[in-house]
Amino acid sequence: MAAPVLSRRLTLIATLALVGGLAAACAKGGDQGAGAKADSAATGPAPAAPKTVAIIRAADWIGAEWSEDALRVGLSEEGMEQGRDYVFKPSSAQGDLATLSSLVDAAVDQKVAVIVTLQDETLKAAVERVKDVPIVFHVLADPFAAGAGTSDSNHAANVTGVYSPGFGDPAQERRVALIKRVAPKARSIGVLFSPGEGLSVSLKDKLTTAAKKGGLSVVAMPINNAGEGTEVTHALLAKNVGAIEIFGNAAHAAFESIIAAANEKKVPVFSPSPFEIMKGASAAIFPDFQEGGVAAGHMIARILKGESPATMPFYKLETTKEQVAGQ
Repeated sequence: MAAPVLSRRLTLIATLALVGGLAAACAKGGDQGAGAKADSAATGPAPAAPKTVAIIRAADWIGAEWSEDALRVGLSEEGMEQGRDYVFKPSSAQGDLATLSSLVDAAVDQKVAVIVTLQDETLKAAVERVKDVPIVFHVLADPFAAGAGTSDSNHAANVTGVYSPGFGDPAQERRVALIKRVAPKARSIGVLFSPGEGLSVSLKDKLTTAAKKGGLSVVAMPINNAGEGTEVTHALLAKNVGAIEIFGNAAHAAFESIIAAANEKKVPVFSPSPFEIMKGASAAIFPDFQEGGVAAGHMIARILKGESPATMPFYKLETTKEQVAGQ
C-alpha cells in the first residue's frame, strides 16, 4: 500500500473525529425541540452497545501506528465508528510472556467480540486457549508455527490475520547488508535473542547463516527477561562485536538497558522495529505493518458485522521498509 494512500486514510480518520465532535457540540445546543425529541427517543429501542475488541501485546516495542491507529483506519473504511460500533481494550505482557495466558483468559471472561493478538507468542497463547472467540493476528512472522493453520486458506475456523515471513526479511540477508552498510568497520555481529521464543531463535539462526555468507562472524547470547539487559549486553560487548542485533520480545523489553550499555562502547544497535530508532537504534528493516494493520482492521470489521474468520484467508504482507537514524 502506497504511503499517500495511508496518509489519506489517516486524514480521513482525523476528519471523522472532528465531524463527530462538532455533531456532539451541536446536539448540546439550544434546539427548542430537543426535549420533545428526547422524550420521543426514550420510547424507542436503546442503541446497541459498542462491541469490545481486545488488543493483546506480548511486549511494547511496537508503536500505535502499527496497532490501534492502522486498525482504526481499516475499521473506518468498513463504515465502523469507534465508540459507536466498537471500543478497543488494550493490554500488554510487557515482555513477561508467562502472563500472556492470563491476559487471553481475561479477554474471554470479559466476553469480548474479537481478540487481536500482536506478535507471535501472543497468537500461540490464544490458539492454545481460545476455540470460540474470533482471533485476528497482526505484527507477527509465522502464524503456522503458532498452530493457527497449515496454509493461508486452511486454518482454524476462529482465526485469521496478517503476517510477514521473517519480519520482512525471510533469509535475513537484507538485514546483514544493512548492518554492513551502516557499520562498515564491523567484523562481527552480536545477537541478543530470546531463547524461549521459537521465532527469535529462528531469526538468530538465519541471521547467523546470512552473516557468514557476507564474511562476518556472529556471537549470540540469550536474554530471558528485561532485568538481564545490562549484564548480558556487557558480556556481549566484551567479545568485541562491532554491531548488535536484537530478536524477541524479552530482548526488546530490555532495549533501554541494551542501548545504554552499547552507547558506552559506541557500538551501534540494530532492530526490526523503527520505533526503537527513536530510542537510539541505528537502523531497521521492517514490514509495512501500517498496510497490514489496515488489512487486519477490515477483517475485524467483517467479523463484527457477522462474518466468520473461517471465510477469510490469511493476509501475507510482503511490503518492507528500511529506516536509518538521521536519514
